[in-house]
Order: sequence, then C-alpha cells, then structure tokens
Amino acid sequence: MYLRRRYLKSTFSVVLRQFKPDVLVYLGDLMDEGSISTMSQFHGYAKRLSNIFDINYPVVQIWLPGDNDIGGENEPIMRDKVIEFDNVFHQPSVITFRNISFYKVNGITHTVPKKGDAEENNFKIVVSHYPITTMLLGRKVNDEIHPNIYFCAHDHESKYVKNTKESWYGIHVQHTHKDTQPFEGDKILEIPFDKENLYEIYVPTCSYRMGTSKIGFGAAILENNNERMRYTVFWSPTRFPYLFFYLTVLVFLTMYCLIFCAGRLFHRIPHKKPINSDKLPLLDRI
Repeated sequence: MYLRRRYLKSTFSVVLRQFKPDVLVYLGDLMDEGSISTMSQFHGYAKRLSNIFDINYPVVQIWLPGDNDIGGENEPIMRDKVIEFDNVFHQPSVITFRNISFYKVNGITHTVPKKGDAEENNFKIVVSHYPITTMLLGRKVNDEIHPNIYFCAHDHESKYVKNTKESWYGIHVQHTHKDTQPFEGDKILEIPFDKENLYEIYVPTCSYRMGTSKIGFGAAILENNNERMRYTVFWSPTRFPYLFFYLTVLVFLTMYCLIFCAGRLFHRIPHKKPINSDKLPLLDRI
C-alpha cells in the first residue's frame, strides 16, 4: 500500500507541475473498499487522499463518490457512507469556476442537481462516476441541464462516446447514433461544440490497483471562448514490467546467495582422510 501511495503521489505531482490545472475533478472510486469499511477506516482513506493529492497553489477541487466509496454496483448502496462522503467532502452539487459550471450527477443514487438561473449562460459540464448518456437518467440530465459535455470514470479505461442527436433544446434529446472510440497513445482529441454532437469522455484510472496496465490522468482545456475543447491523457509509466523485473532480479539474487552460502558451508565441513586398511594391524582390520 505504501508503494502504491508513493507511486500515485509522484505521478500526480509531475502532472501538476506540467499542466497546472485550474480545476481538479476526482471522479470516484477514491477509496479501497470504502463502502464496506468502518467509519474510522473511511476517515483514514480520506486523510490518505489529502496526502497523495497534495497541491501547493489555489485550485478548485470537485469530489464525486464511486461504487467503491458508497456501494451500488455488486452490493447495496451504503446510505451511511453516502451521508459521510457528503460530510467529509462537503461542497455543493453545482460548482462554478469563472463562466464554467460543473454539475455533480450521481448515477449511483440517481440524483441530478438543479440548474440555477445564474448558470443559464455558462458552459455546462456534467461530471459523474457512472456514464450518463447510456442510462435512462441521461434524458433527465439533458432536459434539466442541457450540458455541453459529459465526463465519467467507472470503466477505468480511456475512450469517448460521440452521440449524434436530433434535438439539443427539445423536450427530449433523441440519440440516433453512438460512436465509441478508444483513446490511447499521445493523441489530442479536438471537440467542437455544436448542436449535432454530444461527447462523453471516459477518463482512465490513475491507480494500477484497478487491474489495468494503462493508467493516467485526463486533462482538458477550453479554448476560443468555450467553443472548443482539447482533451488528452497524461499516461503514467507502466509499472507491471518493472515489478516483474524486480521480482526476477530478487529471485536470481536469492538463488545465488543460497548456492553461494551452501558452497561456503560445504567447504568449511572438515573431511576425514581415507584410512589405508593395509597398514592396520590384523586385529584392527577384523
């Protein structure tokens, strides 16, 4: 656990220095089995997060719960953890930075924040742990918020879904086609905002504990007065090959030490000289 925490802290600090974001969004699954932990363990996980994601300048931070934090996938939703998550990461469901509003939609509990009049002309980003455009909840979100783009992270892999639609501001947004594409390598995704397409970005996990070798930090920049977005992933170094290499070296050194020590020990054992029985008296030989 210490090595994983150190790895996350070091990779995050590198991305923070290179990118210097204004807003950081944590898209859930923040804790190790937080949904079934005790309250003391839950608070310990929260303190560990503050140590890993240590930031040395003012930045807006947005925290969302995942199923690993409050349950809801292969287990019931833990209502006490839902309440405690809100108490620990206390913040409103709509967070505005300059003229950009972030709507924290909870696909686990199916809660959608209300859009205020002050946010009507803002650029609207829906952030959620679960993907929303593939859920029935997506219709409600589109009707009430009219978001410009979605971000989610439940799948722990990097990809995006491009939805074509018939109407943007209609009673219901009718998705007529979904185009899902993996997003890997050093690519930069150019996203123009229009009334024809709606994007949902699946941000990969940044922790190798999730069982995937491709991990990294999603990064997005709004340009041209919020008319276009550029998105990419800062990929973390692949850790599994190094772990296998270290394991191989450790096994080799262990075997070498065992063989070397066994050889030294064997040479230290005194050996008796063979006795020539022909020179012994007859009675000693019988």
